[in-house]
Amino acid sequence: MSTPQVIFKTLATIPTYTDATILPDSTDNTLNIQVSLSQRDLERNVRRKFTRMIVASFADKSIPQVFTGYSVDTGDTIARAISPSGKSTVVLRSVSGEKKKHFIEIWSEGSILHILETTAIHDDFYADATFGTLEWSRDETKIVYVAERKKTEDVLEVSENWQGTDKYNYRPDWGETFTGKYDPSLVIMNINTFDVKVLDRLKDNMSPGQAIFSHDSKSVIFTGYHRNPQSFGIMYCQNRLTGLYQINVDGTDLRHLTEELKNARSPRLNPDGTTMVFLSNTVNGPQGSCAKLCKINVASGNVSTFVDFVRKADTTTGFPGLFVDQLPKQLWISATKIVTSSAWRLRRTLLLIDVMSGSVQELTPPKAYPGSMTALFASTHWILTTYSTPTSPWALMLGQIDSNKQNDSIAVHFSVLEVNKVEEAKPFYMTHSWSIVGKIPGQLKNLEVLYLQPFRNDFKNTKAQAQSAVSGTKPPLVIIPHGGPHSGFAAEFSVLNTVLLGLGFAVACVNFTGSVGYGQDNVEALVGRVGELDVNECQAVRDFLISQGEVDPERICLTGGSHAGFIVAHLLKDPSYKAAVMRNPVTDIPAAVSVTDNGQWSYAVNGLPFDMESPPLATLADPEVFKKMRVSSPMHHVEKVATPTLILLGSGDRRVSPSQGIAWWQARQNKIWKEQLHGNSAVNRMQVFDGAGHALDSVEAESNSTYSLASFLVEFTRADTPEKAAEAEGVV
Repeated sequence: MSTPQVIFKTLATIPTYTDATILPDSTDNTLNIQVSLSQRDLERNVRRKFTRMIVASFADKSIPQVFTGYSVDTGDTIARAISPSGKSTVVLRSVSGEKKKHFIEIWSEGSILHILETTAIHDDFYADATFGTLEWSRDETKIVYVAERKKTEDVLEVSENWQGTDKYNYRPDWGETFTGKYDPSLVIMNINTFDVKVLDRLKDNMSPGQAIFSHDSKSVIFTGYHRNPQSFGIMYCQNRLTGLYQINVDGTDLRHLTEELKNARSPRLNPDGTTMVFLSNTVNGPQGSCAKLCKINVASGNVSTFVDFVRKADTTTGFPGLFVDQLPKQLWISATKIVTSSAWRLRRTLLLIDVMSGSVQELTPPKAYPGSMTALFASTHWILTTYSTPTSPWALMLGQIDSNKQNDSIAVHFSVLEVNKVEEAKPFYMTHSWSIVGKIPGQLKNLEVLYLQPFRNDFKNTKAQAQSAVSGTKPPLVIIPHGGPHSGFAAEFSVLNTVLLGLGFAVACVNFTGSVGYGQDNVEALVGRVGELDVNECQAVRDFLISQGEVDPERICLTGGSHAGFIVAHLLKDPSYKAAVMRNPVTDIPAAVSVTDNGQWSYAVNGLPFDMESPPLATLADPEVFKKMRVSSPMHHVEKVATPTLILLGSGDRRVSPSQGIAWWQARQNKIWKEQLHGNSAVNRMQVFDGAGHALDSVEAESNSTYSLASFLVEFTRADTPEKAAEAEGVV
């Protein structure tokens, strides 16, 4: 019988792919591929980053011969970028010590040509998907990146009688995952002179990100994140006020390229510099929604849409619209065609999109690729992606593009370059099965469930279940809604789900109405109905799966984080659940408004008006607004909860304040104390992880919260000891 610790620690040895690119020195028959990976180091509680080279040779064969090089730990490297010719590489490096130091390195032909320390010029580099940038100009004379501007401590003459220093002035940061990140700034380095220039602050203190060079290398195009009149947390949110801007490399002549749009991001310029594509979402409302793809004619500056918002999935193709946070950095396979990945119901799939006609072609049909693919790189002949299923970890795939010029279509032939083989981990994922469950009677048509069952691929299934941590004849069931609420599960590998399966649980990941990947109408169908529609659908999933006779109806439990914690807390009105674990749950929406980096969310999910261009001067001034928020909150009926519960909180959570979980826990504690006077008792536990954010995704928080979550569910759902259960069932 395995424990949560044994399963998690074994699965943690499986690396994940973070990036891959085909190097410019590749030939038609031999591809040189640089791969970046990440792996948890449970001894040091850090994520280790490393790279390796893969050579794919096609010598007269359609299936490549693959040669894998040694992995190299990249240590304190923050970001790296290879020049267009492939002759040089720039590395951004931060070295920890008594004082963190920052360096730019220029490499060529396997050696360092130049090292420049930039500690005195700016603070931390940005390497995230929102602001992070490291790009070469096409003429290879400049690089651009984004770094935190140094904070000044100038004395301010405020009045004749008072002086202050800028050091103590309040500055809003960018919220969740960006705590302490106040002032991202564009930085230009001249490769010939090694001059590094931090460009002046932009108009209205706008923050830049995702910068690229213009085709002539004389200017930089970037996404500008607006800060006025208020800074809203940007993480997980595509509905913010943003625009595309262009500025000369000397910091002059700032131009707004998308004035007619309130939201524009992720600029990508085609190889000949004639067309730039970008994403645009609606502002306000749901923070995750269907995007449209737009383009700019570089010569004329004309902006047009070529893939619009999709209200309902296409009846012929099933295309549900684009649900993309950021476009791949390298996505052009020609001057007019791009490749990206997008949510498509309960999968993530590859799409080929024609920039001229707006036609969308799915490159990974579900029968051939039922799991999920994520695009990493695309070029004229090749595509690099990752692929996984709920019961098989990530593989690196190479797609060979076969173009048919007669009908302007393409076919892609995929082959596996490598699978991260960790032999010790195989028993923990190979014996389980999964399926997608839809068409649940009496429910809306887009309700779908990723349903995972333990030991179904083991011919000793009954014995394996009886000897699992939870024992019994049939597995207990864990219902898991997703957070957001406007996000969604995909059919892909999950360490948490695999831990639960290895302990003997069946798992139901619920894409309730409001999930992305089903069209914009489905997203908006939940607005104003949170705490009701999402909750009822999760309850319907439970009832339906019980009716199929494959799970133990007496051992149903719950877990979920953020808005999923909100759903779980609502479901606990029903005392039949055996146990529940909530991670950073929303419990009291009106109380959250002023202590979250995303107060607009509280209005949006309840269908209440909120304009980010003109936020309310006093939150919750209207008692009817307060009432609607409160009634939809699980705190409204916390006194009804009797199920054993565990709350897991990150002390550094900026999205859902720890006070939300603490208030819910304290209310239950007060009730428990009163009931104990009459001989009653209940289980109500809470753990707090210092410094962890909303996702509890630091290595220390992820590992220990997983141990706690899984152990808690086992404690309250275990049928008996495995030995006695096997005896009772006649299994030896």
